Amino acid sequence: MRRALDLLGMPVICLETGEQIGTVQDILCDSRLHMLGIVLQQQSLFQPGTYIPANHIYAVGDDYLTVLDNGAITPLEQLVRQDTVRFFTGKQKLKGKTVLTTRGDSLGTIEDVYFSHDLARLVGCELSEGWITDLTEGRKRLPVTPSLMVGKESLILDHPTDILS
Repeated sequence: MRRALDLLGMPVICLETGEQIGTVQDILCDSRLHMLGIVLQQQSLFQPGTYIPANHIYAVGDDYLTVLDNGAITPLEQLVRQDTVRFFTGKQKLKGKTVLTTRGDSLGTIEDVYFSHDLARLVGCELSEGWITDLTEGRKRLPVTPSLMVGKESLILDHPTDILS
């Protein structure tokens, strides 16, 4: 498994030229939490922003993320999905969202997420109930299941028995 926080700031190397073409700024997923790609440059008033689609990522090592060529760099505006979720930034960011049960119980807030080794999909979340609880009891881990729904302000879980300490 790969942690999202371990990918943040990771250099991206083009295997064709051997040069660094950027660093990971964020991770893009769809509403079903399948990875769409990684953000190289955030969108701003004067910059359209760029990303690398997941199918162009060649490998993710301990120190670098690699792509075959510079053609992997894609303008963010070409990603025309309305259901895009980011981990670190934006209105639909996962980090900091509250996880609720359908019964109305809060399970904590998302501090980190875990991806499958090939980065194809999100497989788990790390939940915090505050720094004191984190120190005394540790953070909880929540496997991502089809019953987990991504809402605008929170994630909603139908079966809360899946939480691990």
